[in-house]
Amino acid sequence: MGFVDLPGLRKIHSSPIPRIGGLALFISSFVGAIPFLVVEPHTAGVLLGATWIFFLGFLDDVYNLRPKVKLLGQLFGCLILFFFNVRIEFVTDFLAGKGLISLGFLTYPLTLFWVIGLTNTVNLIDGVDGLAGGIVFIALSTLLAVRLSTPHTQDVLVMHNVLILSGSLMGAILAFLRYNVFPATIFMGDSGAYFLGFITAALSIAGAAKGTILLPFVVPLLAFGLPVLDVVYAIVRRRRNGVNIFQADKEHFHHKLLKIGFSKADTTRFLWMVSSCFGLLAILTAGISH
Repeated sequence: MGFVDLPGLRKIHSSPIPRIGGLALFISSFVGAIPFLVVEPHTAGVLLGATWIFFLGFLDDVYNLRPKVKLLGQLFGCLILFFFNVRIEFVTDFLAGKGLISLGFLTYPLTLFWVIGLTNTVNLIDGVDGLAGGIVFIALSTLLAVRLSTPHTQDVLVMHNVLILSGSLMGAILAFLRYNVFPATIFMGDSGAYFLGFITAALSIAGAAKGTILLPFVVPLLAFGLPVLDVVYAIVRRRRNGVNIFQADKEHFHHKLLKIGFSKADTTRFLWMVSSCFGLLAILTAGISH
């Protein structure tokens, strides 16, 4: 059974560590939020999709699912979002310098790219104590700051639910980090990483105001700038070396910092700081656009 993460060639820990933190994140974030939600279709889609993805990750922790099975499961999670109309519908009209362009049918592949990409990105950066949880917390803080400081035309009820869910998720992450840093006594596992990546991507879409030019895509992309760059670098590196892009390795940013002498704690703190800089850039970008 996969409830314990054992040391291995691609692991940086030297003793078995339980990876049931994802269950704690899932339960605590939902229990903290649901009593205060007024559920409407967008919120229902986010909750149901995130629940499905959590259980997909849980099965992956236990049975080590094949990549194709995981991808199909993530696609089904996106179909749940589509059914409840949670999707990226507009992009900025860069030629005109203002306004929005409806994506039409392209709304579906772009939403798939964002949600599945972010789901797997969080999983890929979950390689050193506290890193993934901290970066997701910083990104959620960034998105909350942008939503609260910029004008919007989003449905008030949807915004209320997005803020409640985001706040509850941030509280759950803080509690989890108490046991996941310096040194970690528990891991989030694939269930936690998939859950955090998926629900954050879904919330960034559901909470995007249709009158806000940069919020639907550019601001979330900047908020997750560090892990996105890490994944892009990994894909380019593996393609150049003739390796399957899904093949795990020890060449991510956090691995390189460890190799040059950073401790695990210093690696996490440094990458948190870099991620915070991306967050500030996202906030400034959103402010300038208005």
